[in-house]
Amino acid sequence: MVLEITKGEKKYGEQSLFQDFSCRLDFMKHSIYRIEGESGKGKTSLMRILSSLEHLDGGELSIVMGEAARGGNGLRSSWMFQENRLLEKLSAMENLSLIPSSYTASEKIYFFEQLLFGEDFEKRVSEYSGGMKRRLSFLRAMLPDFDILLLDEPFTGVDEENQLKMERFLLEHLGKRAMVFASHEEPLLWKNYGRIRL
Repeated sequence: MVLEITKGEKKYGEQSLFQDFSCRLDFMKHSIYRIEGESGKGKTSLMRILSSLEHLDGGELSIVMGEAARGGNGLRSSWMFQENRLLEKLSAMENLSLIPSSYTASEKIYFFEQLLFGEDFEKRVSEYSGGMKRRLSFLRAMLPDFDILLLDEPFTGVDEENQLKMERFLLEHLGKRAMVFASHEEPLLWKNYGRIRL
């Protein structure tokens, strides 16, 4: 899969985040890409555009899946947003069960124990710490059947030990699928990734 932006422009009202911006993400070369840039430069907006949650105000986004080019409507994306967006009154397992997934309940419990070992998956999410919520949000993003995974500041509030767990989990389960992430924290294990700078 290849995602390419040619002379892209994105603005909100009179504020222009970027203009005349071009990039190419060739996931046959790198399965993982990192979006880099200072705060406020449009990293989140660029990720939203790549996943077709938002559109360019100028320029063109092209998506090539294998041999055939097509629009973004057929691209299945899964997101971990900067905000956890969990249902706080529900348990972790209830939050995970709401996500359409080919994984069984027992597999979800096994994954939960890999990332949140020793925690109660039947406890309300409101009782979790910030780092626990972040890991749960990460697991939720990993469950759907997706073509591209987008992680926006995935390690915020996560200590080094648990960041390693998250990175190992992703490397084990991502397979040949594509991923784009933005993070102020340096990855510990994800070394071979492409870079797109705003």
